Amino acid sequence: MSGERVSVHRGRGVDFEEVRLYQPGDDVRNIDWKVTARKQLPHTKVYTEERERPTLIVVDQSRSMFLGSNKRLKSVAAAEIAARIAWQTLAERDRVGGLVFGTDQIDVIKPFRNGTAVVKVLSAVVNANRKLNVLDSRVRSERNKSERWKSLLLRLRRIAPAHHRIFVVSDFAALEIEAVEELLNRGHHHEMQAIHVYDEIERTLPPADFYNVTNGVSHVMFHSGRQSLRDEYSTRFSSKINELRSLCIRSNVSFTSISTDNELDSFNFH
Repeated sequence: MSGERVSVHRGRGVDFEEVRLYQPGDDVRNIDWKVTARKQLPHTKVYTEERERPTLIVVDQSRSMFLGSNKRLKSVAAAEIAARIAWQTLAERDRVGGLVFGTDQIDVIKPFRNGTAVVKVLSAVVNANRKLNVLDSRVRSERNKSERWKSLLLRLRRIAPAHHRIFVVSDFAALEIEAVEELLNRGHHHEMQAIHVYDEIERTLPPADFYNVTNGVSHVMFHSGRQSLRDEYSTRFSSKINELRSLCIRSNVSFTSISTDNELDSFNFH
């Protein structure tokens, strides 16, 4: 089934398939002059019509997403974004599936063009989200997030070898830069968009006071009134965002950063 809407991308609307001997009737504009010179026989490039690109939504519901200081948790914001993308994709008559990265497992839903596929993706997100309420040994598993992320990449390669549209909704926290870079490198083979979800508390320290912070395992007490600490905190966050944006640019990946305070109606996920 071909697409039913005009593409936002400029180009032939076709994919390169092979180079073969020129045959009468071939478009002379497609002659591959380098191969023709090397073989001493006219060769032409063959293209196939570009078809639909199934959509996959990678949703992070790991422990680092269980954070929110005002309107919603990062995990909830990621779930809302995934739901919007999924239903919008189905409305555009494209296939939709997903990979949900939870605290203890990775759910894989193959893309189909029906409401059942959307419900399966969102059900997996809800199930993973509910597990974030439980404080147990899984808290410590966040330290191995990069290792588990590699397992997600292997599954992503199997389900989407090439020519898919992929949305990655995550805070990209607790991940080694190599793990993030390996994921974004898929942008050379797919149309990929990275949607970074953050909470304002990660960018700016709360008002000046003493705070006792815990992740369920360890505790840290600090005073947020020291200006040098506030500046260092904000700078560290900005540096992380700039590094992530640079990686996306190098990998031909679209980048969007969304706060848990943002109204999602102002964002267009395409």
